[in-house]
Amino acid sequence: MKERVAKVISIVTLVPIMAALAVTWILLKDRAHFDNSMLWYFLVLIFLTVLPISAYPIARAIPKIRARGRDGERNLAFIMAVIGYVAGAIISIVFHAPKGVMYIMLSYLASGLALFFVNKVVKVKASGHACGVSGPITLLLYMVGHYAWIAVVLLPLVFWGRLALKRHTYSELIVGTIVGIAATGFVV
Repeated sequence: MKERVAKVISIVTLVPIMAALAVTWILLKDRAHFDNSMLWYFLVLIFLTVLPISAYPIARAIPKIRARGRDGERNLAFIMAVIGYVAGAIISIVFHAPKGVMYIMLSYLASGLALFFVNKVVKVKASGHACGVSGPITLLLYMVGHYAWIAVVLLPLVFWGRLALKRHTYSELIVGTIVGIAATGFVV
């Protein structure tokens, strides 16, 4: 039972799902962040949610990636996220996105780059789950206000779930949380 609950928490708090939830909350709180345009909202969802999540069905369809199992899926998900974050940031800049959209897109790009730097260059393992929850919470606190403090309850759940599944250590979760907060804070 414990493992099943931990898996559900891990799925619900996947970075693309957290992005969709955070962006939708921002839209519901104040459409002005999207220049009152649903087009910008849908573009953000495509770049931050649809592209990264598309890695999972794609991984199952490509035998070489499928043969690598969870590692193949995770690597492709990271690649698809980077493509989405970079493309979204470029589109936002080129087409002069509203300020709120710029904050969102650049926050995800900064978090992704910072996570890559910490994991691959510094060689300190940081939790993408923790980063993918703490970054959006930071963004929500900035864009939605004090109502977003309720979202902080997700962090202990993520910590518990990732520890229960033995996917991360406590220090990896702390580093991921710091990366998400710092990168998003830098942007906003």
